[in-house]
Amino acid sequence: MNRTLCQMVFCLIFFGLFVGEAQAADAVRGKIVAGVLCTPCHHLHLESKRIGPGLKGIYNRAPRISGVPFARWDAAALDAWLAAPRAIKPNTEMATPPIAARDRADLIAYFFIEENSENPDQ
Repeated sequence: MNRTLCQMVFCLIFFGLFVGEAQAADAVRGKIVAGVLCTPCHHLHLESKRIGPGLKGIYNRAPRISGVPFARWDAAALDAWLAAPRAIKPNTEMATPPIAARDRADLIAYFFIEENSENPDQ
């Protein structure tokens, strides 16, 4: 398989893992979801801490909070954390209501696109 085809297959599998009812993850919607659910406690475009750590470049970054068993925030780690942060770290300060699977998929797609964006303004 050539490289482009491999990348396309990876993207289809990646987005397919976090999709409900055959809907593709939507990074544009994920940005909106992040604005609503994440910005009360996190900066989206800064690494500096608000209440929680900044989310700029979160995808593939090592967690900045102790006691989290992930080496880096990849799709699986983000999905597990967003689904139930207290199941991962019982004493975490992140108190969030359950996040629907579609919202988690869209958030992860947004973080992935932001990480891989070539836009220097972001």
